[in-house]
Amino acid sequence: RVQLKDPDCKLVIIEGLNGRQKILARVIAKGSKTSVFAPSTRICVTNTPLCPVASFSMCNIAQIRNGQQVLDPYAGSCATLLAAAKLAPSCTTVGIEISEKINVEDIWKDFTTRSLKLPASIINGDCTDVTVRDKARAAVGGSAFDVIITDPPYGVREWTGSSSEKDDDAPLFQFVAAMTDDRNRGTPLLKKGGRLVTFVPHTPGENVMNVLPSTEVLNRAGLELIDAREQPLNDGLCRWLVTFECKS
Repeated sequence: RVQLKDPDCKLVIIEGLNGRQKILARVIAKGSKTSVFAPSTRICVTNTPLCPVASFSMCNIAQIRNGQQVLDPYAGSCATLLAAAKLAPSCTTVGIEISEKINVEDIWKDFTTRSLKLPASIINGDCTDVTVRDKARAAVGGSAFDVIITDPPYGVREWTGSSSEKDDDAPLFQFVAAMTDDRNRGTPLLKKGGRLVTFVPHTPGENVMNVLPSTEVLNRAGLELIDAREQPLNDGLCRWLVTFECKS
């Protein structure tokens, strides 16, 4: 006899974009409800807020744990840090945001109304500025971070031209260069074994390696590419969730 109301095995169908296959999956566990973090429920919201499912996915792939120090160098409304604080309540978070339009008081309210640990600091400034990165480290006692998670601002979510040539001015390239500078001066931003997880926009059908820093550039920053996962946005644009690990 099949127990439809309380089955031993629950199956779900995951639907993608038009023309894409559907996925039949088994439910093995349930995590935090992401709906309470939706942009419509938050006080501080930017023009292109990161959806909560994406924020939680980034935190899971980054393997965030209690007691760790987490940085978002392009924090925006701090969607990633909200997810981190929910998944690892005792982690310490720090955000850097260049826009002066972000209301930090509203960010605090988004944490307090959900009974989450407040960020150690939300710094207004450019993460490619060494003095700003020094402030971020100072907020966690001067040490490097265990995890860096971020959704950099690439423009019209995002750019939609050909990616056949690398753009050295893209936020990811600039941030990796900043990490290299910090490493060279003996003040690394990311601990050995730590992860940098970021979204990178991309045109479907093209090689994602064309929009990532070269192996040589990553080596100078002490980073190694360990994973890249495609997330279709529409029929003409996708983004990749890319994970790097600090090897030295």
